[in-house]
Amino acid sequence: MTQANWLALPPEPWKNGGGVTRTLAADAGARWRVSIADIDADGPYSCFPGYDRVSVVLMGQGVELRGDGEPVSLLPGAPARFAGDAAYQSRLAGGPVRVLNLFVQRGAARARVACVGGTAQACAAGSLPDAAGERQTIRMTVAVSAGRLSGPDPGAQRELAAGEFSVGGGAAGDLFLPSEATVPGRVAAVRLDIAVLASGPGFSIPSGAPGRRQGGC
Repeated sequence: MTQANWLALPPEPWKNGGGVTRTLAADAGARWRVSIADIDADGPYSCFPGYDRVSVVLMGQGVELRGDGEPVSLLPGAPARFAGDAAYQSRLAGGPVRVLNLFVQRGAARARVACVGGTAQACAAGSLPDAAGERQTIRMTVAVSAGRLSGPDPGAQRELAAGEFSVGGGAAGDLFLPSEATVPGRVAAVRLDIAVLASGPGFSIPSGAPGRRQGGC
């Protein structure tokens, strides 16, 4: 299991100047990607044809998305799924926000996103074919506040500071136990379970010099 602090990862400034994004982990075959964006101003959301998106507001009051698709409200601690094919314009509900974003390619990856704390049930996105084939599950925990990963596998138990995340196999910590009592409606951690065909490429945590995105969040 890999553990890192996402604040130490290279920021990727948006072309429109609306904020920056940091990629926590990405599939080498572009089947999925997890990032955290700091959104400072209203602006366009990038289109990702063929992908489902799930967003969770980690800090701030929220974001309203309006455009070609159904309106979407991104609220604190509530995973929200929407199609990446539609062009959206974002409007901040009450100032800057920090948002975790998951991208999964339909037909190539399937994911479940749940929050420790927060206000909503788990959210599913993406899809995998029913055809036979060994599948691999990547489990990712992103700590918004400090806590401990706990489970039956002693090797998967570890402390996570606020801002740290872990990435591993399906047994990479079954529970996240916050160090302090959770505040109602405030997310303490985000758990992502991402399933792909095991025959595909692996994933990586980016490092090195900052890059530049060609659009919005």
